[in-house]
Amino acid sequence: MNRREWLKSMSALAVGAFVAPSLLAVVEAHAASQKPDAAPRFFNASQTGIIAAVADIVIPRTDTPGAIDAGVPLFIDQMFKDVYTKADQKRYLAALAAFDKAGGKPFLQLDEAQRKALVEKLHTEALASASGHAASPAANFVLMTKKLTMTGFFMSQPGCTQVLQYAAVPGGYKADIPLSEAGNGRAWAVETELRI
Repeated sequence: MNRREWLKSMSALAVGAFVAPSLLAVVEAHAASQKPDAAPRFFNASQTGIIAAVADIVIPRTDTPGAIDAGVPLFIDQMFKDVYTKADQKRYLAALAAFDKAGGKPFLQLDEAQRKALVEKLHTEALASASGHAASPAANFVLMTKKLTMTGFFMSQPGCTQVLQYAAVPGGYKADIPLSEAGNGRAWAVETELRI
Protein backbone atom coordinates (compact mmCIF):
# COMPACT_ATOMS: atom_id res chain seq x y z
CA MET A 1 0.00 0.00 0.00
CA ASN A 2 1.42 3.36 -0.93
CA ARG A 3 1.09 6.55 1.06
CA ARG A 4 -1.80 7.91 -1.04
CA GLU A 5 -3.89 4.74 -0.57
CA TRP A 6 -3.16 4.76 3.15
CA LEU A 7 -4.28 8.40 3.45
CA LYS A 8 -7.49 7.64 1.54
CA SER A 9 -8.22 4.68 3.82
CA MET A 10 -7.56 6.67 6.99
CA SER A 11 -9.68 9.57 5.71
CA ALA A 12 -12.57 7.21 4.95
CA LEU A 13 -12.23 5.65 8.39
CA ALA A 14 -12.20 9.06 10.08
CA VAL A 15 -15.24 10.27 8.13
CA GLY A 16 -17.06 7.01 8.87
CA ALA A 17 -16.34 7.30 12.58
CA PHE A 18 -17.66 10.87 12.54
CA VAL A 19 -20.75 10.28 10.38
CA ALA A 20 -21.88 6.85 11.65
CA PRO A 21 -23.26 8.04 15.03
CA SER A 22 -25.23 10.85 13.34
CA LEU A 23 -26.63 8.50 10.72
CA LEU A 24 -27.58 5.99 13.40
CA ALA A 25 -29.31 8.75 15.37
CA VAL A 26 -31.33 9.73 12.27
CA VAL A 27 -32.45 6.13 11.78
CA GLU A 28 -33.32 5.81 15.47
CA ALA A 29 -35.28 9.10 15.35
CA HIS A 30 -37.28 7.79 12.42
CA ALA A 31 -37.98 4.48 14.21
CA ALA A 32 -39.08 6.31 17.38
CA SER A 33 -41.46 8.51 15.39
CA GLN A 34 -43.23 5.44 13.98
CA LYS A 35 -44.24 4.00 17.37
CA PRO A 36 -48.01 4.17 17.93
CA ASP A 37 -47.66 5.64 21.44
CA ALA A 38 -44.99 8.18 20.47
CA ALA A 39 -45.39 11.71 21.80
CA PRO A 40 -43.28 14.84 21.32
CA ARG A 41 -40.35 14.96 23.71
CA PHE A 42 -38.59 18.16 22.61
CA PHE A 43 -41.24 20.60 21.35
CA ASN A 44 -44.31 21.70 23.28
CA ALA A 45 -47.84 21.16 21.91
CA SER A 46 -48.05 24.58 20.21
CA GLN A 47 -44.63 24.20 18.56
CA THR A 48 -45.52 20.68 17.42
CA GLY A 49 -48.76 22.03 15.94
CA ILE A 50 -46.89 24.68 13.94
CA ILE A 51 -44.35 22.14 12.67
CA ALA A 52 -47.13 19.72 11.73
CA ALA A 53 -49.02 22.45 9.86
CA VAL A 54 -45.93 23.44 7.86
CA ALA A 55 -45.06 19.80 7.14
CA ASP A 56 -48.61 19.27 5.89
CA ILE A 57 -48.22 22.23 3.52
CA VAL A 58 -44.90 20.84 2.24
CA ILE A 59 -46.24 17.29 1.64
CA PRO A 60 -50.04 17.25 1.89
CA ARG A 61 -52.19 14.14 1.67
CA THR A 62 -53.37 13.59 -1.90
CA ASP A 63 -53.97 10.22 -3.50
CA THR A 64 -50.93 9.15 -1.46
CA PRO A 65 -50.23 9.69 2.26
CA GLY A 66 -48.85 13.03 3.38
CA ALA A 67 -46.25 14.12 5.92
CA ILE A 68 -48.67 13.82 8.83
CA ASP A 69 -49.60 10.25 7.83
CA ALA A 70 -45.90 9.34 7.76
CA GLY A 71 -45.23 10.67 11.28
CA VAL A 72 -43.00 13.52 10.13
CA PRO A 73 -43.72 15.92 13.04
CA LEU A 74 -42.57 13.29 15.54
CA PHE A 75 -39.53 12.55 13.35
CA ILE A 76 -38.57 16.24 13.50
CA ASP A 77 -39.12 16.25 17.26
CA GLN A 78 -36.87 13.22 17.69
CA MET A 79 -34.20 14.74 15.44
CA PHE A 80 -34.01 17.85 17.60
CA LYS A 81 -34.01 15.86 20.82
CA ASP A 82 -31.41 13.28 19.79
CA VAL A 83 -29.34 14.64 16.89
CA TYR A 84 -29.04 18.43 16.82
CA THR A 85 -26.64 20.38 19.01
CA LYS A 86 -27.83 22.81 21.68
CA ALA A 87 -26.85 25.72 19.43
CA ASP A 88 -28.89 24.32 16.51
CA GLN A 89 -31.84 23.65 18.83
CA LYS A 90 -31.72 27.23 20.12
CA ARG A 91 -31.45 28.65 16.58
CA TYR A 92 -34.42 26.57 15.34
CA LEU A 93 -36.59 27.51 18.34
CA ALA A 94 -35.82 31.21 17.77
CA ALA A 95 -36.66 30.82 14.07
CA LEU A 96 -39.88 29.00 14.97
CA ALA A 97 -40.89 31.84 17.31
CA ALA A 98 -40.15 34.41 14.57
CA PHE A 99 -42.16 32.35 12.08
CA ASP A 100 -45.14 32.19 14.44
CA LYS A 101 -45.25 36.02 14.49
CA ALA A 102 -44.57 36.52 10.75
CA GLY A 103 -48.23 36.39 9.72
CA GLY A 104 -49.42 39.19 12.00
CA LYS A 105 -51.06 36.77 14.40
CA PRO A 106 -50.14 33.26 15.63
CA PHE A 107 -49.68 30.89 12.68
CA LEU A 108 -52.24 28.37 13.91
CA GLN A 109 -54.88 31.14 14.04
CA LEU A 110 -54.48 31.87 10.31
CA ASP A 111 -56.85 30.18 7.89
CA GLU A 112 -55.54 27.53 5.49
CA ALA A 113 -55.04 29.92 2.54
CA GLN A 114 -53.17 32.44 4.72
CA ARG A 115 -50.92 29.70 6.12
CA LYS A 116 -50.04 28.42 2.67
CA ALA A 117 -49.40 31.94 1.32
CA LEU A 118 -47.10 32.76 4.26
CA VAL A 119 -45.12 29.54 3.89
CA GLU A 120 -44.74 30.08 0.12
CA LYS A 121 -43.64 33.72 0.63
CA LEU A 122 -41.03 32.77 3.24
CA HIS A 123 -39.85 29.80 1.18
CA THR A 124 -39.25 32.13 -1.79
CA GLU A 125 -37.35 34.49 0.51
CA ALA A 126 -35.20 31.64 1.83
CA LEU A 127 -34.36 30.48 -1.70
CA ALA A 128 -33.44 34.04 -2.69
CA SER A 129 -30.97 34.13 0.21
CA ALA A 130 -28.84 31.61 -1.67
CA SER A 131 -28.12 34.37 -4.20
CA GLY A 132 -26.73 36.75 -1.60
CA HIS A 133 -29.81 38.21 0.12
CA ALA A 134 -30.07 37.66 3.86
CA ALA A 135 -33.08 35.54 4.83
CA SER A 136 -35.10 36.25 7.94
CA PRO A 137 -35.19 33.69 10.76
CA ALA A 138 -38.81 32.92 9.77
CA ALA A 139 -37.70 32.07 6.22
CA ASN A 140 -34.88 29.92 7.57
CA PHE A 141 -37.44 28.06 9.70
CA VAL A 142 -39.54 27.25 6.62
CA LEU A 143 -36.54 25.98 4.65
CA MET A 144 -35.18 23.89 7.52
CA THR A 145 -38.62 22.41 8.23
CA LYS A 146 -39.05 21.61 4.54
CA LYS A 147 -35.74 19.75 4.44
CA LEU A 148 -36.54 17.80 7.60
CA THR A 149 -40.03 17.03 6.30
CA MET A 150 -38.66 15.62 3.07
CA THR A 151 -36.02 13.58 4.90
CA GLY A 152 -38.56 12.13 7.33
CA PHE A 153 -41.18 11.47 4.68
CA PHE A 154 -38.90 9.69 2.22
CA MET A 155 -37.45 7.56 5.02
CA SER A 156 -40.94 6.45 6.03
CA GLN A 157 -42.77 3.35 4.83
CA PRO A 158 -45.47 5.36 2.99
CA GLY A 159 -42.88 7.63 1.37
CA CYS A 160 -40.74 4.74 0.16
CA THR A 161 -43.46 2.34 -0.92
CA GLN A 162 -46.40 4.51 -2.02
CA VAL A 163 -44.69 7.58 -3.48
CA LEU A 164 -41.39 6.20 -4.72
CA GLN A 165 -40.95 2.97 -6.65
CA TYR A 166 -40.06 0.18 -4.30
CA ALA A 167 -38.89 -3.36 -4.85
CA ALA A 168 -37.92 -5.19 -1.66
CA VAL A 169 -36.01 -7.72 -3.71
CA PRO A 170 -35.23 -6.28 -7.13
CA GLY A 171 -35.75 -8.59 -10.08
CA GLY A 172 -33.70 -9.20 -13.14
CA TYR A 173 -32.60 -6.72 -15.73
CA LYS A 174 -35.27 -5.72 -18.25
CA ALA A 175 -34.03 -3.74 -21.20
CA ASP A 176 -36.16 -1.52 -23.43
CA ILE A 177 -39.48 -1.63 -21.60
CA PRO A 178 -42.30 0.94 -21.76
CA LEU A 179 -42.20 3.72 -19.18
CA SER A 180 -45.51 2.50 -17.72
CA GLU A 181 -43.80 -0.75 -16.73
CA ALA A 182 -40.84 1.12 -15.23
CA GLY A 183 -42.78 3.09 -12.63
CA ASN A 184 -44.25 5.82 -14.82
CA GLY A 185 -41.29 8.09 -14.13
CA ARG A 186 -41.38 7.84 -10.33
CA ALA A 187 -37.99 7.81 -8.64
CA TRP A 188 -36.70 4.66 -6.96
CA ALA A 189 -36.69 4.31 -3.17
CA VAL A 190 -32.94 3.93 -2.74
CA GLU A 191 -30.31 5.46 -0.54
CA THR A 192 -30.11 9.12 -1.40
CA GLU A 193 -28.11 12.07 -0.24
CA LEU A 194 -30.11 15.07 0.92
CA ARG A 195 -28.10 18.18 1.63
CA ILE A 196 -29.47 19.94 4.70
